Amino acid sequence: MRTFNAAVLGSPISHSLSPLIHSVAYEALEIPAKYTAVEVKSGKLAEYLDSTPPELNSFSLTMPLKEELINLGFPTSALAQRIKSGNTLIKIDGNWKVESTDVVGFQQSVSAKTNASFENILILGAGATARAAIAAFDNAGTQIDVASRSEHRESALRNSALLSRVVMIGFDDEIRWSKYDLVINTSPARAADPLVAGISGSSALLFESLYNPWPTALMGFWRNVGLESVDGLDLLVHQAISQIAIFSGKSLNRAKLAPLMREAALKRI
Repeated sequence: MRTFNAAVLGSPISHSLSPLIHSVAYEALEIPAKYTAVEVKSGKLAEYLDSTPPELNSFSLTMPLKEELINLGFPTSALAQRIKSGNTLIKIDGNWKVESTDVVGFQQSVSAKTNASFENILILGAGATARAAIAAFDNAGTQIDVASRSEHRESALRNSALLSRVVMIGFDDEIRWSKYDLVINTSPARAADPLVAGISGSSALLFESLYNPWPTALMGFWRNVGLESVDGLDLLVHQAISQIAIFSGKSLNRAKLAPLMREAALKRI
């Protein structure tokens, strides 16, 4: 097993549940590692990494550092390069290596809920999490509509897909909800709230990537009308399990760990 100590980096970071769920997993796995949270503001990642002690050799990265990490020039997995986002950083033989576990986090969260395939997907938001979602559900014959207010992000979003057709649409009340079999919200907290009043005819599975606030207005609507959903805690847990596998070099029992980590997170929020 690889020896490591780890931390989650980002800003703001005080609300992060990562130290809690990682610690729960380490205890269950009998891994003698520490995991902390460190406030690192935008533009300060390189400076922070230059000053880290050698025993701190593994990191989770959250906003606003996922895109910044890609630009530091470290060896980077093909997937992280494609989505222009990295959430996992480890030091091996003195060299940093960048990975992304957000994509597998999306995939594992949905596969734990259903074995359905999706042909028409709506993604709300156009940032790093949206690009990870595109890569996660990228399949031949699938159309992914991205509702966004940011036209300059279109190229990066399209490049995140190898097989799917990615179409940009407005982030507004003209969304035709009945078209989709999967809706993924990656927009910032409360950004999607104004859309809720206009939802009609939907039978889609909702994937709400946020867990703060809990529940979001979108998640509350989905639950109130009896539709199936996956929440941000599932994403947090499943991407973390993949990170722990990378940090430790161990093959992990996802089905055993996920409920333990989710239960601990639910008690905290």
